[in-house]
Amino acid sequence: MGTGKSKRIACVLLSAVLAVLALAACGSSSSPQQARTLLRQTFRGTHRVNSGKLAVRVAVAGGGSKAPFELNFGGPFQSQGKGTLPKSDFTINLSALGGTATLGVISTGTNGYVSLQGATYRLPASTFHQLQSGFSGTKGSSSGSSVLSKLGIDPLAWVRNPTVVGNESVGGANTTHIRGDVATGKLLADLSTVLQKASSLGISGGSKLASGISASAQAHIAREVRHPTLDVWTGTNDHTLRKLEVNFDLPVNGTIATLLGGLHSAHISLLLQYTDINQPQTITAPTSAKPFSEFVAKINSFVQGLQGVAHGGGSSSSGSPPSGSSSASSKTLQRYTQCIQSAGGDVAKMQRCASILNGG
Repeated sequence: MGTGKSKRIACVLLSAVLAVLALAACGSSSSPQQARTLLRQTFRGTHRVNSGKLAVRVAVAGGGSKAPFELNFGGPFQSQGKGTLPKSDFTINLSALGGTATLGVISTGTNGYVSLQGATYRLPASTFHQLQSGFSGTKGSSSGSSVLSKLGIDPLAWVRNPTVVGNESVGGANTTHIRGDVATGKLLADLSTVLQKASSLGISGGSKLASGISASAQAHIAREVRHPTLDVWTGTNDHTLRKLEVNFDLPVNGTIATLLGGLHSAHISLLLQYTDINQPQTITAPTSAKPFSEFVAKINSFVQGLQGVAHGGGSSSSGSPPSGSSSASSKTLQRYTQCIQSAGGDVAKMQRCASILNGG
């Protein structure tokens, strides 16, 4: 092979290598911009969602054990138009240290119901109208991203260094997966706004959190949070939010550490997911419902039982925790508390304590 021909071949190969390196460099430098553009289209764009299924999860885990605390909320929903609560059939399930509690919440758009321990209760008209008035200024057809904005949540403001992870399927929909770091201070500011808006809907019950999280508390929590990340799955074709997940670690101690199974560092995961978007959902009213006053009496009885435990078990009232058909007097609840303390942070032993609440 001649020297001139060898040089030409070498030049071609070198040019190809340089071209590949140039493309790789362009791809890596544009990736954050591409990811931010997709996030802007997802959280600032217009997306209409008339119906579907919603799933929300809050989980606390650590030490490789089963999550000692998990709260799930979700179910089907169907929009009824502007200014009207959507039809929905949501279930709230709380799991903690082997025990579970389940509450159902149904809206037909004109009436509301709650279900507990196999019984259904009708919400007072005044309570339902109060909730409805809180939605009077919102559109009946809105996406998860627009719902977040109405709550005062703007992930685009607190995501940092976003990158495109790849394409994945979420609930049968093709999505683009984006991951980024989180500016914890801005996230906490949004959470404080959510609590204030919940107060305006009458959801806060007059709690101290109705005014949001104080600036000093936000700063303290922000200093404690470790490794916060945000993952977003947006529709590949329509850029409609399908899934959002926030993960972070938080050191715990004292009573909270004991209640969480002796964990010293908790991994906290927050999930929001939509499936079957714009597919019709069937939600019907219960065939029979008891007066709401009976529901209130049942909850008050349970709270009084807990208060009896907190004050040394002196209360003679009994409560009915929302867990199957079991009932627990203050004495039973005291036994449960002692069992948790005796477990010495062993999650498996603490989970077995749940049998006390079920008559074990």
